Amino acid sequence: MLSCEPACVLHSGLRAQPWKPGSVDVTNHHLRVITAIADAGSIGRAALRLGTSHAALSAQLRRIERAMGGDLFVRSNAGCVPTPFGDAVLADARQQAHAEPGETMRVQIGGYAGIMLGELGRRIAGEPWASGVHLRDNPDSRVNVRMVADSDVDLALVYDWPPVAIPRPAKVRERIVLPDEPVFVMMSERHPLAQSSAVSFRALADFPWVDEPVGTTTWPVYLQHVCHHAGVSLHMGQSAANLSEARHLVMTTLAVAPVLATTEAPPGLTIRALEGHPLRQRLRLIYRPDGPIATHITTVIRHLGQAYADHQECSDAFRTWWHTEGCHTMPVQ
Repeated sequence: MLSCEPACVLHSGLRAQPWKPGSVDVTNHHLRVITAIADAGSIGRAALRLGTSHAALSAQLRRIERAMGGDLFVRSNAGCVPTPFGDAVLADARQQAHAEPGETMRVQIGGYAGIMLGELGRRIAGEPWASGVHLRDNPDSRVNVRMVADSDVDLALVYDWPPVAIPRPAKVRERIVLPDEPVFVMMSERHPLAQSSAVSFRALADFPWVDEPVGTTTWPVYLQHVCHHAGVSLHMGQSAANLSEARHLVMTTLAVAPVLATTEAPPGLTIRALEGHPLRQRLRLIYRPDGPIATHITTVIRHLGQAYADHQECSDAFRTWWHTEGCHTMPVQ
């Protein structure tokens, strides 16, 4: 995948209203229970830390959730993971409980998400709690996730491609920003396929395909998976280390290159959607629940949603997808 140099609740059983500070009387005791469960990752481990029983803490949590009007955690045999509503409650509650007036932090952001990585950094830099922002761009999502787990960065914005998904270490949390962002294609305005607003995936088999070098990310594995199931064989003889190289190749030949949906085409090139969006990727926000950015995750996602909404003019393909699908799948608008 070549990159550049809100809405629905994700858990279908939950339809809680967005958390607003002061909308519920959250006591210090409530905060201790909620944050202990989130930090421990399970009710059992949190009960040990709080000196109570699993049954008693579980009953307390149910009472708190009823008072707040929504589920704060998704329970499973593996433990407890905050729902989007729970993340919002935790973020704002922790901020109220622990933030000191004038306290700021320098935010370290890793990832590989094209123009959206820079947009996120610019918007966070304008927050009163951010003293500065440092971006660390790495094309390999696996590396970015490890950097969050190892506290080398505060959060990472990464793509993966189910079913070739990137594992999430136990010590980090994630929010799915976009579950099905499409992959578009870039080509010369003189290309035969440029005459249509959407391109057939099968039609791409008639032209050279320019992509990242094999081994850079897990994208080639996913691409082969899709091609196999679609019965399409792409001519993958050309590679480009970056978007600039890819632009030169598609400008001077009949080659086609896959690009992020947020990519802007320079003069002479155009961006086209694929019919039915057969190539899709998942945008994930990775962070540590015990890290300083955890109290601001709701704000971070809100900035991402606004950045996508403000980017509608990057191409006709993006604008069409955003209005038909994208704006309805962002967790926060």
